[in-house]
Amino acid sequence: MERLTIDDMKSIELEIMDEIDRVCQAHGVQYFLGYGSLLGAVRHGGFIPWDDDMDIVMMRDQYELLMDHFNEWRTTDRFKLVSYRDKSSIYQFAKIVDTTTVIYENFVGKKAATGVWVDIFPLERFDKQAEGLLKQHRRVGLLRSFAVTDPSIGTNGFVKLVKRVVCPFVQNLDLFELAHRLDVIALRVNDSSHDSDCVIDVLGEGRLDKTYPVSLFSPVHVKFEDREYYAPAGYEEFLTTEYGDWRTPPAENVRPVHVMEAYRL
Repeated sequence: MERLTIDDMKSIELEIMDEIDRVCQAHGVQYFLGYGSLLGAVRHGGFIPWDDDMDIVMMRDQYELLMDHFNEWRTTDRFKLVSYRDKSSIYQFAKIVDTTTVIYENFVGKKAATGVWVDIFPLERFDKQAEGLLKQHRRVGLLRSFAVTDPSIGTNGFVKLVKRVVCPFVQNLDLFELAHRLDVIALRVNDSSHDSDCVIDVLGEGRLDKTYPVSLFSPVHVKFEDREYYAPAGYEEFLTTEYGDWRTPPAENVRPVHVMEAYRL
């Protein structure tokens, strides 16, 4: 297998995003750049220089439409939507992957490996009456995080010790069932709050301090490298809620690092 550099991965992610954009525009599905990809677009005109992944967000109804039809609508078999629903991914949210590649994340067991990806997170309608569901989601999410992790790797001795104690009790849990439970809770949040004018990403983080007015999500084009993709018109409020002072890049010693190995098959 050929080892991929970070620049190789970014180039592939742009190709995946081009396919997502092409499919969504052809079939009337609305997506938005999210999180680090949105921050990169606004602050850097593309990728955050030290980042190596891409994220988009969608309203739940649009997400379900893409989940149901992307693999039918795609223009090439090279790209595939993977999901716990057909056991092609252990994650609770969808990914579009390049099937000619594979990534091994250092803190995740090899059973979670997929191709180079773009993550897709659904946004759920949310109001305070669904707060209890978020607590339930966090409990299941913690269980899942131990079930999927590589117990031999940790950031320090204490983390490794906790993993050695906890992981034997959860390592045989069905990861697809855990992902299903997380998605069902997110859908219950959405269904119980369908009249709300706020949304939240339950499958990503589900944090009460990160809810967004639906009014932010009118589509506008933003520059991303030498392309343009859709972003929420209220991207400044979105980024401020998500990151605080997002205009100032973090010091080099606190920049997040994704530890992974990527290969072309």
